[in-house]
Amino acid sequence: MGKPRFRIAPSPTGSLHIGNARTALYNFLASRKLGGDFILRIEDTARDRSKIEYERTIIDGLHWLGINWDEGPDLGGSYGPYRQSERLQIHKEFLQILIDRGYTYHCFCSREELAFERELAQKQGRAPKYSGKCRDLSDEEVSSRLDAGEEATIRFRVEPRIVGLDDIVMGKIEEDAGLWGDFVLARSDGTPVYNFAVVVDDHLMDISHVVRGADHISNTFKQIMMYEALDLERPRFGHMPLTLNAKRQKLSKRDGSVAVEEYREQGYLPEAVVNFIALLGWNPGDEREMFSMNELINVFSMDRITTSNAIFDVARLDWFNGVYVRKMSTDQLAHRANDYLSDLGYFSSNPTRSSNDWSHLNGVPVPPHDWPSMNYFIAALELEKERIRKFAELPELMNFFFVEDIYADTSQLISKKHSQSDTRAALVRVAELVGLQGVNKMDTVEKYMRSLADDLGWRAGDLFMPVRIALTGSRATPPLFETMKVLGDQRVLHRLNKAVEQLSS
Repeated sequence: MGKPRFRIAPSPTGSLHIGNARTALYNFLASRKLGGDFILRIEDTARDRSKIEYERTIIDGLHWLGINWDEGPDLGGSYGPYRQSERLQIHKEFLQILIDRGYTYHCFCSREELAFERELAQKQGRAPKYSGKCRDLSDEEVSSRLDAGEEATIRFRVEPRIVGLDDIVMGKIEEDAGLWGDFVLARSDGTPVYNFAVVVDDHLMDISHVVRGADHISNTFKQIMMYEALDLERPRFGHMPLTLNAKRQKLSKRDGSVAVEEYREQGYLPEAVVNFIALLGWNPGDEREMFSMNELINVFSMDRITTSNAIFDVARLDWFNGVYVRKMSTDQLAHRANDYLSDLGYFSSNPTRSSNDWSHLNGVPVPPHDWPSMNYFIAALELEKERIRKFAELPELMNFFFVEDIYADTSQLISKKHSQSDTRAALVRVAELVGLQGVNKMDTVEKYMRSLADDLGWRAGDLFMPVRIALTGSRATPPLFETMKVLGDQRVLHRLNKAVEQLSS
């Protein structure tokens, strides 16, 4: 073969699954590492389930991850068309070759008959496969039934034998074809099924490598038989380990988000998702964990794809995303956070819109407010930077910076060591201190508050906590004095006074 040519061929019957994204990534990395081409082909022959909006979602998801291709339905190329539905006449020509060579026959069995066969086999403990009921019908009977308008699929005649291949990942693997039964090549309406169309398209597009999930191994053996029947050179096949959940079951929607668009909507960074999925079944050969796309291209090799199944751990994805967040400069982070919140319709580059409010994000109960300033947003974001795992958490983490009033739980303001009246009196003293000193000089504020705690006979922490809750409504916040500085004198005094009012009732 000449120049290496890899492809990703998703079916537009749903969103881009995280497993398909990993398959696309590995093929993309391998093609770039070997100086080859990467092709996007849309396998949309399942007409009843394929939708153009899913195709757009898949393309958008791949682009978001930074995975680009050299040929595809959106770019064109010398091997098009790149949608299977536009290649039906080509498929029919190759199907006729198999028919002429005697590799096929018409099957008139109904769905109900086939379902009954499967159920019976399962009850008897046999592998479910087609019985071959229509295999030996005479030409006369076939013609008569077709002329009468009976629907028929076209099946491939499988002769029992061992089919094998030298898999890029798995090594030498083989299977007994007698276990499968005769499989369908074309539906009753003449459209090809996946296993047949993919052989024709991969051949005509000069695909040199087919790298996909291990759940395709059974398909590969069937496709090899078709390559041989058509006298075509077959590509090199590689089958990656599956991606499983924590219970070591195949990843599904029950495990939460499995579509790339959902991770995007949750505010994960594409570079973090790429880094995470790259390590789901591939080992760089050293202890490194953090890779840019260019670094992945430089170090990627298919011989380091593992044979054991990968465990999808969203906590690890959160960790990766948090690392990428903390690696950013504050300006970069503010820009990305701004883009994310703007996409949700929260605010734009104009930070003065009066209709902005956080109430529609994550269900946080917040009244409308005037957006203070972008500088204020950046300062608040800098304080929260260490706690951010994904941008979807921003409204909850940063809520207290942008509301007018904090409705702190009175019971949280009062510690077991001090009475409600003592806590109220302490907060009055803190408010007086802020009124006199301001909050701009953190060292001075901390010094005076520690001195105030001594005067009250309190431990410093016993004073700091009700102040923190009064200002933020939470026990878990960024450092207190840095938070006070960002909030500013006016907000700090307003919230302390509100807390004093609560404790007065």
